[in-house]
Amino acid sequence: MKSPEFLKNLRHAPRKTLGFLVPLVLFLAGWWFGLPAAEKSGHDHGTEEVGQTWTCSMHPQIRQPGPGLCPICNMDLIPLTESGEGGLRQLSISDEASALLDIRVAPVVRAPAEAEVHLFGRIGYDERKVTTITSRVGGRLDRLFVDFTGTVVKEGDHLAEIYSPDLLVAQRELIESRRGLNSAAAGGSDVVRETRRRLLDAAREKLRLLQFTEAQIGMIEDSKTPVDHLTLYAPQAGIVTEKMVNEGQYVKTGDPLFKMADLSTVWLVLDAYESDLQWLRYAQKVSFQVEALPGRTFEGRIAFIDPNLDPLRRVTSVRVNVENPSLRLKPGMFAKAKVISPTSADGRVLDPSLAGKWVSPMHPEIVKDGPGQCDICGMDLVPAEQLGFIPNPSAAKEPLQVPASAVLRTGDRAVVYVRLSGGDGPSFEGREIVLGPLVGERYIVEAGLNEGDLVVTQGAFKLDSELQIRAKPSMMNPNAGLAERPAHSAPDELAGQWASVPRILYRLLEKPSLANLTELREVVTGIDSSKLQPDDLKLWNEFSRRLLNDFQAAAKMLDARPEAAAQMVAHSVEESGRYLGLPFEPEAPPAVDTKIAAELTTILAEYKPLAAALAADDDTAAKSAAGALETAIRASSVPMKSELAELAEKVASAGDLKARRPPFKPLSEGLISLVRENGIDAVGNAYVVHCPMADGGEGADWLSDKPEVVNPYFGDAMLSCGAVTDTLSTKKSAPTSNR
Repeated sequence: MKSPEFLKNLRHAPRKTLGFLVPLVLFLAGWWFGLPAAEKSGHDHGTEEVGQTWTCSMHPQIRQPGPGLCPICNMDLIPLTESGEGGLRQLSISDEASALLDIRVAPVVRAPAEAEVHLFGRIGYDERKVTTITSRVGGRLDRLFVDFTGTVVKEGDHLAEIYSPDLLVAQRELIESRRGLNSAAAGGSDVVRETRRRLLDAAREKLRLLQFTEAQIGMIEDSKTPVDHLTLYAPQAGIVTEKMVNEGQYVKTGDPLFKMADLSTVWLVLDAYESDLQWLRYAQKVSFQVEALPGRTFEGRIAFIDPNLDPLRRVTSVRVNVENPSLRLKPGMFAKAKVISPTSADGRVLDPSLAGKWVSPMHPEIVKDGPGQCDICGMDLVPAEQLGFIPNPSAAKEPLQVPASAVLRTGDRAVVYVRLSGGDGPSFEGREIVLGPLVGERYIVEAGLNEGDLVVTQGAFKLDSELQIRAKPSMMNPNAGLAERPAHSAPDELAGQWASVPRILYRLLEKPSLANLTELREVVTGIDSSKLQPDDLKLWNEFSRRLLNDFQAAAKMLDARPEAAAQMVAHSVEESGRYLGLPFEPEAPPAVDTKIAAELTTILAEYKPLAAALAADDDTAAKSAAGALETAIRASSVPMKSELAELAEKVASAGDLKARRPPFKPLSEGLISLVRENGIDAVGNAYVVHCPMADGGEGADWLSDKPEVVNPYFGDAMLSCGAVTDTLSTKKSAPTSNR
């Protein structure tokens, strides 16, 4: 650095000197900044840049730290250009920045999910055990034994005494019938005796209907003297809830006298808000307490959930049947209830204690170990599985849960930030996930995360804001910084495995079903992305996750809204296709000749061992498989039958493994052409795989039943050379080989 004296002298230098120095300084500066970094640091010009990775243009899975030849195809390696930092939503920060942002993480766990719902309500009468006692005859109430509301009575206790002239007539009929039967027994015919006996039975039944007891009827028959008063007895134990007559009052037949309620069982009627209903199910256990009995906890089962919602209070009534043998629970008491709802991975409320049990469809308190009838209503019991309380095998695992504070929600999207392992500093990646219900302080995760992932529970919004600043996909703008691609511009490795998606999508839109949706999901999850270049891999990772999330969401709504579910999938496929350069328009599959398709299926079953033998360099197996394939082709009626059979015969009759491979190429191409014309999505799994190095660099195709590369043209020498370039069929129900 120049001294101040130099600068001072420079200011006073002649203009001629300055005119020389300024261009010189500019020249030296341009020369210095134009030097490569290696020359500035004194490195040799031939030294490669530190950290440069080299790859093969034909086999991008090859990664080497320096130049050289591809170990598969012997082509020159080229420098690998890594673009950007990590994935589309990935962000790396320093340890100091992480500390300043106060970022905290927590693991995603599998654990029992139990929602705890608190409800309020009051005790009421069991309406099934409320009885109205009416007068069976007209007359005068001469005496009331129960003369005030609230009287506790037992079954058989007398309630009132009524005088009625109608009773005298009925009793005289009984006495006369008895007298007639006695006289007929002394000297009458059998017909007369039978007639008198029937009259006596009718007279007895009439008194029974008038609420005479058997003892009273017998006493009248024996005494032969009618009584002018009838005593009314309590038909059940309980309390008198309403007294509707007074002593001395005249009543007519059918007039109500008392209302009684049996309190051995009571109803707890709870108010449940809309948000509570997802956790409540028929036959579910409920525990509650009342202030009058502190420290005591009572239990019952949900017997009824009102299908109507109160439009003003926005609540619905939930009824719980409660046993009350000690009569401590009294109608009108307020109660605080708690419902513990064990939840499965698919968000259903479960009760494992009901496994193998049989429950009454009308009275959930009736639970038995086997089939039978309800003790109350006589209806057939049903298995608890039919009530949806037993977990199915797919939901048997404990649900995946994430802290609620980790979730960023906007509209229908939910985003979490996951801390990635490895790297020099903290790295985080944003992921869209599919959420289930909120259970306490945690969400159930249906798709998008794995057990053990570390999610950011504090500071996630700050990370998302940083991605927004960098114009990367974020919570608010999932497609930020991305450019749409023209259709069919995706790499062959991806486009070939994607090819069946438009056809399956067409079938899904025509007939929304879980089978079509599952097939679509299997295609996406089965795509091998290991050979994609970094930029393409980032895009695929992002949009494949979105696709799988949308598939999961569509599956949930498939039963209730099938068309809407199919449209959701179509929109997701379209968005992914636009950014990945893949076809997304639904494509109607061509008509298939079922006879030819069946024959092609048999032929391909014989073709598979031939391709496998060539890839395994097994000449004996290849010869045998080629002969079996020739036989299958000649036994069929497929087009090009003669040409294909001759090619198969050439493969079988060749002298060695090297000579068998050239005719294998036209044989494969012919079969590929036949499947395209006659067996799309009808011959099992059929994928076209292309090797660019085969046939002296001209390239060659073959068929595989899996989207993987096992090269039959080079065998062990270049076993993984190639890429899947088309998907001809993804049907899982193809016939097997008939060998």
